[in-house]
Amino acid sequence: MSSPTPRYAYEARQRFLDGLLFWEGRVNRRDLIDTFRVSQPQAALDLKAYLAALPPGQVTYDTRQRRYEASASFEPVFGPPSIDSWLERSRQAGLAVEVLPTLDRPFDVGLMARLYRAIRDRKTVNVAYQTMRRATAEDRSITPTAFVSDGQRWHVRAYCHLRADFRDFVLSRIALPADQLEAGADAAELPLDAEWCSWVTLKLAPAPHLEENQKRAVCWDYGIDGELSVTVRRALEFYAVRRWGLDRPESRLGIIERTESAPNPEGAL
Repeated sequence: MSSPTPRYAYEARQRFLDGLLFWEGRVNRRDLIDTFRVSQPQAALDLKAYLAALPPGQVTYDTRQRRYEASASFEPVFGPPSIDSWLERSRQAGLAVEVLPTLDRPFDVGLMARLYRAIRDRKTVNVAYQTMRRATAEDRSITPTAFVSDGQRWHVRAYCHLRADFRDFVLSRIALPADQLEAGADAAELPLDAEWCSWVTLKLAPAPHLEENQKRAVCWDYGIDGELSVTVRRALEFYAVRRWGLDRPESRLGIIERTESAPNPEGAL
């Protein structure tokens, strides 16, 4: 693998300074030297260039500590930095940070690539699909049209020629033999996927069963000023409701209004 270009390396150091001021509230040349192994003159040039890009009043210089400190009005030049990089740096520095692990589903990138090409080339593929209801996998002929993530697992949305309807197929349950990619129905010949081409807007508010103080807490949690509106494809409404827990009696949010648009073929991908 080749070394990063000077321009890329320079920008990485500039973003590092930006993130350090955002998270730590302070920065000096030593941070650059220790992290990037650059010389003192180079660190001085990088820091000078970064400070020149800041609007007035964003940082102050502490002569005793010999470092620049972010003011209360500091706004990062590159926008809010990645939390992942800060968490990793904090762990290395000994800060107690724990993230609950996710139960990842098996993910076959090669399968996704082949399905992507089927979408791109408007191909039909023969797959074996394992449902929750059948003891063995069932052969299906599908024409993939889109990929969907519900935040926990990936699906491919496809026209199922066996069921004569659009369905969502969980990627981890698909077996696609290497020789099964074949010319099939052109996507233009498929019926309109009405659920994919329709949009649903859900207006959310603190659940009615909550006490007033609990409702205020929920508003703080979600940044709600009265109500919160979210819009999703109708095909994804089920996943959204389940992911956000809106179907549970103990949910802290409730749907106070639901509006749906008519199917619009131009809404298809």
